[in-house]
Amino acid sequence: MTSLQTAAPPADHIRGPVRHRGSNRTTANTFLLWILEGVVALAAALLMTYLARFVDLNPMSRIGQVSGLAALQLQLLLVLGLVLVVCLPAMRRWPETPLRFAAATVAGLSSGVVAAGISLALRDTYWPLNAQGGDAGALQAWAGALMQGKPLDGAYPPMFPHLLAWTAESFTGGDVGYAMKLISLLFTGLLGPLAYMAWRLLLPPLWALGIGVTASLPMMQPYKPYTNLVLVALVPVLGKLVQVLQRSKELHRGRAAAQGAGLGLAIGLLFILYSGWFVWSALGMVVLTALILVRIGKGDGARALATAGTTLAATTVTFLAVAGTYLVRLLGSAGSTVDRYCYFDTYVEPTYFAMWRDDLPGPDAWSTWPLPGELGGVGLFSVVLLVGLGFALALGINRPSVMVTAACAASALVMRYWYASHMEKDQAVMLYPRTSAQLLYCTLVLVGLACYLAARRFGARRAEATVDAPVRVLPRFAPRAVAAGVLCALGLLFGMAGSATADRFMPTWQNDTGHLAWYAQTAESFDGHCSKYAPDHKCGKPGDLSGRLVQGPDQGTLGCSPNSPYPSRPKASGVLGNVLTTLAD
Repeated sequence: MTSLQTAAPPADHIRGPVRHRGSNRTTANTFLLWILEGVVALAAALLMTYLARFVDLNPMSRIGQVSGLAALQLQLLLVLGLVLVVCLPAMRRWPETPLRFAAATVAGLSSGVVAAGISLALRDTYWPLNAQGGDAGALQAWAGALMQGKPLDGAYPPMFPHLLAWTAESFTGGDVGYAMKLISLLFTGLLGPLAYMAWRLLLPPLWALGIGVTASLPMMQPYKPYTNLVLVALVPVLGKLVQVLQRSKELHRGRAAAQGAGLGLAIGLLFILYSGWFVWSALGMVVLTALILVRIGKGDGARALATAGTTLAATTVTFLAVAGTYLVRLLGSAGSTVDRYCYFDTYVEPTYFAMWRDDLPGPDAWSTWPLPGELGGVGLFSVVLLVGLGFALALGINRPSVMVTAACAASALVMRYWYASHMEKDQAVMLYPRTSAQLLYCTLVLVGLACYLAARRFGARRAEATVDAPVRVLPRFAPRAVAAGVLCALGLLFGMAGSATADRFMPTWQNDTGHLAWYAQTAESFDGHCSKYAPDHKCGKPGDLSGRLVQGPDQGTLGCSPNSPYPSRPKASGVLGNVLTTLAD
């Protein structure tokens, strides 16, 4: 096909080519280039975030916010133009390498523009979004406790609080609020690079950019950004593990163990950063892994099954070495940890997942949400997601990327309905609304994979037609033209999505996410600094967070109202009105 499929890692299929000893150098070079892609993507994200310093605005003024977001888009266009100016001429001599680095750069810009927008919203304040409120305050309280030598809550993943405490001690003079602002901006900028690099394990550069990064756009959540960061990376990493298992017949056992150990390290690090997505994916992955092992044993023999076992053993041992302590604490506290928190979508019809907003409780629950769909109550966007799911399964049911994504989606769907159906009986939510994020992400990925598989099939048939009837074949797309078109289109899409995401967090009292930055702009730091943009230059004093570590008694009931939060219907007057009201009730 075209350059869309160049510079790919081992193909995403059941049986890969046999690896010979002479390919070790090629493998090392491929791994080095993969690392360099990650460095370039991270550098692009950091550069875009840094450029926000040169934007002049008043973040508390709506006109200033619009001007600031427009300035970021000008900077983004400049960087995209430089990428094209460098990449396209270089592809004349080196068709693959410049394309890899160009795609990595655009991936970094995709989330870097969001981090830049949040930095504008937090201009001249040392606080993160929400200052000391909500989850931001709880994380700061835990980090402060760690700095005092106190233990962490055993059920919560330990990496972020420890990283926050270390950053405060090393760079911000013990100010955990300022440390959290810096770390949150960094993790916000990491989403695009991590999504791209994870999918590069399975897909060529432009497809990894178009599928992995595009599917991560709804997951951009600057408030607690590390949670969705794990989701966008976990699915392709698990897909790579399944790919290694399926290639057990061709792999040397030592190499299988090395790859399993590397994947176990990645999975372990993701687990201690945020474990929620593992819970939703566990059922589907256990069933899928068992089916793959049965297929390997029947089709490839005992040796291949032993190699697959070696891979899984290496993955498990490394995972336990990294995350075993936390896993034991998590399992030990599972029976005593009950979630009774009411999300806004706790009230929403349970099959809807086409838009993941956030886990704030705000006024969306008091309006008509979701909007009525066009097809039997189902929106056209949801229909597109389901059509893509069907095509992906039809075209690539045996491919690791499709199998793992579908398994994670199915697992989340089953557990979602299970917990939602028991919510009233058990008086517990158990975080099930968060499965909306996983379902949306996985179905978006499947739509992208359907396009990828269709393009591969079209390319293969066109190659066959070239041999038989070359005159009837459509002209072949030039690789540089494809690169220019895809990079421009995706670059503009990412810029628009980044601007829209950052705009939701600009300081205002008019929406739930905007007030997070408003709190930060109106809170005084511990050293007495008040943002010059605070109204009347007055800020509230910071509070003592030690009380956040003491949990109150469990009331045993949901914290939300059992009644419908939607506006009541206006009652008609007169006798007819009374009859209609009685019938409706």
